[in-house]
Amino acid sequence: MTILLQIPTLVLLCALQGAEGRGKPEIPAFPLNAAEQERILDLFQATEEKISADGTVELTDDFEREDRSLGDDWFPSPGSEISGKLRWRRDWEGHSRGVSGGVIIADEGQWFHAAVWQPDVRMELTYVSFLGGRRGDMVAAVFVWSKRLRQRVGSNLGTQLVRIAGTRAAGGVGKAPIIAYEEHHKFGFELKGGRFSSLLNGRAKEQTDSKKVLKKLGGGQVGMVWRGTISGIIPQMKICGKLDLDWAAGQIAPLRERLDQHRQEMVSAKR
Repeated sequence: MTILLQIPTLVLLCALQGAEGRGKPEIPAFPLNAAEQERILDLFQATEEKISADGTVELTDDFEREDRSLGDDWFPSPGSEISGKLRWRRDWEGHSRGVSGGVIIADEGQWFHAAVWQPDVRMELTYVSFLGGRRGDMVAAVFVWSKRLRQRVGSNLGTQLVRIAGTRAAGGVGKAPIIAYEEHHKFGFELKGGRFSSLLNGRAKEQTDSKKVLKKLGGGQVGMVWRGTISGIIPQMKICGKLDLDWAAGQIAPLRERLDQHRQEMVSAKR
């Protein structure tokens, strides 16, 4: 499996999405051939990977195995410094009931998968806290989009749907979660058909299709945002959704060529 092309800045990542989603032609039906599917999967380091001809990609990261190449798909990549806010577990820390390893998050931070997805994506993970929480704590699975990734909506441990500004909650729907010591939180979100749903144990908890919350919704990235008295571990994560083919084509030249040709043919057919 090839090493994922690293993207050094948020600005470059955002440029792949276009300014506020404008100027990019609508992608008509475009089935990926077998070679393109294989090349797309080669962009990732996930523990398990699946792809279909319509561009639906499923990635499972088993961080509990502590395969550090998994971090190549994420920015920033988890470090090893004990003082770090995002790091791999060390041998003597991070053990809890049913968890033997993973990525530790602490204090305040943000962590995004490098891929760009259409607004048709689902993300689920497990989070286990090393501390009892306090009022206002947030551990959110998020979808971020628009210029400089400023538009953010998230699922705060599944029980609360939150708008996010930077790493701060800027409004929410639903009851704020209570973080308990060593409790396994299985949560995430689903974005589909212009509706964002927080997920708790695989089921929708809170939902919104508000144009204010999902302003100028377009292609974006998934990840985590946390803030407060936070110290816990993420052993597993799963992402499944429609990949933004322009993002993939930016790294796979034959796909870029065929995608552009396909669009030209569709335009000519409509004249």
